[in-house]
Amino acid sequence: MVRQQWTRPEWHTTIDSTNLDLLKNPIPGRVVVADHQSAGLGRRGRTWTAPPGRGLAVSVAVRPPRPDLMGWVPLIAGVAAQRALAHTEPALTATLKWPNDVLVPSGPGLRGGKVCGVLASATPGSVVIGAGLNIDQTADELPVATATSWALASGHRVLPQGLRHAWLTAYLEHVSLLLHDLDHDLPKVRSLYIGVCTTIGRSVSIELPGGGLQQGAATTVNMDGALVLTHEGRATIHHAGDVVHLR
Repeated sequence: MVRQQWTRPEWHTTIDSTNLDLLKNPIPGRVVVADHQSAGLGRRGRTWTAPPGRGLAVSVAVRPPRPDLMGWVPLIAGVAAQRALAHTEPALTATLKWPNDVLVPSGPGLRGGKVCGVLASATPGSVVIGAGLNIDQTADELPVATATSWALASGHRVLPQGLRHAWLTAYLEHVSLLLHDLDHDLPKVRSLYIGVCTTIGRSVSIELPGGGLQQGAATTVNMDGALVLTHEGRATIHHAGDVVHLR
């Protein structure tokens, strides 16, 4: 696969949803960005909200990889977001909770938690990837207690001008690079993902798409990008679901 090239980002002060806008014309390479969404989308039909001007929503359309690699697209989007945080000042060291929640650790005076989430959906001829990044929110402005923002996680009350553009540039570069690597060297991409996914090696509970819970030890992510749990000597494979780290 030739590396994905991007069109000039279509930047909005506010929009209903970058994903919905992009899905109207999901040409590979198209980029839609907004400082605020009035009807942002999350996984499993949830909404994603942030006060105006406090976060960043980015949706991109990419050429789909081979069918056997499709499960990796949302995972490598999480890696791209995590890497972009590490390469944009003030840099954040982040990890992933399977499949693609981007987490930052707590520290003295610093609030850890989920700073970015990713949602991917396939269309004929493309895959649309949406990422929602918390940037300037205060603790009172975050939707859940397990979330954080770039400002709270870095200890910077005022973040540098140009941070949004810098993170977006890094994110697009890493999405393009990782998609290219996925097509040429799946073991390399899997190794990169496993290296930043802190779900592996933990006891977890996973809320299954069809209902119910499965608990076990998260032993690995297989070659399909699925999470492998082991419980009482029996392995189960999960391609989707909401994970909670138990310890």
